[in-house]
Amino acid sequence: MRPARTVLAYFVKVGLVYAVFLLPFRALPDLYGASFRACGNLVFRVFGRSGRIYFEPLPGGSNKYDTRVRLKNVGRGSSGSLDMASRTMGYLPTAFLVGLILATPLRWSRRGKGLVLGLGLISLFVGLKLYLRFLNVFSDDNVLATYQLGTLGKSALTVCLKVFSMSPVTSYIAPVFIWILVMFRRGDVAHLHAAIYGESPRASRSHDPSR
Repeated sequence: MRPARTVLAYFVKVGLVYAVFLLPFRALPDLYGASFRACGNLVFRVFGRSGRIYFEPLPGGSNKYDTRVRLKNVGRGSSGSLDMASRTMGYLPTAFLVGLILATPLRWSRRGKGLVLGLGLISLFVGLKLYLRFLNVFSDDNVLATYQLGTLGKSALTVCLKVFSMSPVTSYIAPVFIWILVMFRRGDVAHLHAAIYGESPRASRSHDPSR
């Protein structure tokens, strides 16, 4: 029963850390939203030859949407906008990743390094989701169009958009893969085995078939 209790305790810790990020106060989400918009303006200001993108706070924004993205095709003089929620786009998957890392039964120095690397990778994931959305808008048959992807290219983009950007499931699967990538090395099986079964790391090596 001990392994089951240990695994359950781990997921309880993950849930507790995640719950802290979901508490009904605005400091952390507002800070993330401001960072989200600042980084968006830094990375996506120029999109292709004539596409321009501007992130700004949504006036009177609700819990659902807090960011307005203004899109322009300076070649045609046309413009449009997208309203989005930094909370669902990046804040929630980031919070989930932080919970996974902080609850991992490894040394705090490892968790600190994993947290830095993980935050960088989850930011790249959020950037990919945004890029796919913008590429989709700027390749649609409308006044904003700056790209012509063709039928096959547009179909492939639509699939990628649904899988990586639109699906809420992917926003929780991606943090798991990032957590595994940044936290675990060869030999960690022994340490985790020891943490679960209450053995010393040396004793647990005998159970590790890789050694």
